[in-house]
Amino acid sequence: MINPFSPANPAQAAKERQAVSRLRQLLREPGFLRASLFQYRRPCGKSYCRCAKSKRHYHASWYVKVSGPKGAKMKCLPKVFAEPVRLWIARYREAEGLLNAISQSHWEQVKRARR
Repeated sequence: MINPFSPANPAQAAKERQAVSRLRQLLREPGFLRASLFQYRRPCGKSYCRCAKSKRHYHASWYVKVSGPKGAKMKCLPKVFAEPVRLWIARYREAEGLLNAISQSHWEQVKRARR
């Protein structure tokens, strides 16, 4: 069977193969998260705590924020979970970039196709 959408130049095919290979590697690793991780400083609410007197002494907490069809959700994380969640987010963003590169490669093939 003839593939009408074969890549025109070998360099483009090689880049696509590399992107697909890296995407497969990422998919074998555990943890993907489409979210944002940030540190939020807030008072604890106790009247005797020093954070009640000055914003400079607010307590720092790690939060993860996920946007969905029903709006954004935020969750406070223990400090030990911040690094694994940061890794999951970075892994998701890398996979998203690779998918965009593969999609762009296929889009170029579609644009070159004749009717």
